[in-house]
Amino acid sequence: MNRLYKFLILVPGVLLLACTTKPKQQPQQEERDSVTVVMSDHPITNRLYAELDSSEVYDDSILYGYWFKPHEASAVNIFFHKDNTFEFKYYIVQNDTTIIDVVKKGTFTIGEADVNKTRVITLVADDGWNDGVFNGKIKYKSNRTHYYLEDKESGLYLVKGSD
Repeated sequence: MNRLYKFLILVPGVLLLACTTKPKQQPQQEERDSVTVVMSDHPITNRLYAELDSSEVYDDSILYGYWFKPHEASAVNIFFHKDNTFEFKYYIVQNDTTIIDVVKKGTFTIGEADVNKTRVITLVADDGWNDGVFNGKIKYKSNRTHYYLEDKESGLYLVKGSD
């Protein structure tokens, strides 16, 4: 009888708490170019929608925007701005025990496309590329389905996304 009594007291209390909790705040919506854009609380998403047209955010045939390494998006990513500046975040592993986070900022230029629709993006970091991991050049390639960024020497492979 004691267990039944506790059950009858606890269940309505839990249900009451569940019903009175505050709902999650809904993302803001903004009208842009006749398209409703959902604004989130994430800083990368906010920067993307502030700087790019809504059709450019996920279009990987447009270099400008946010590119990341799959499964390591928070550790390895690059943001290409329309004013030809970039912010590049990656890391260096030293002696298999030490991880050094690197954040580089600078400017970039886009080379002419070759017959395979590959372009070389040259990144000039404000403080140079003196870490021995990345030399400042990455290829902007297409495999007929989508575009991606690749540097085989450093092992970089980046795809476009929002966050």
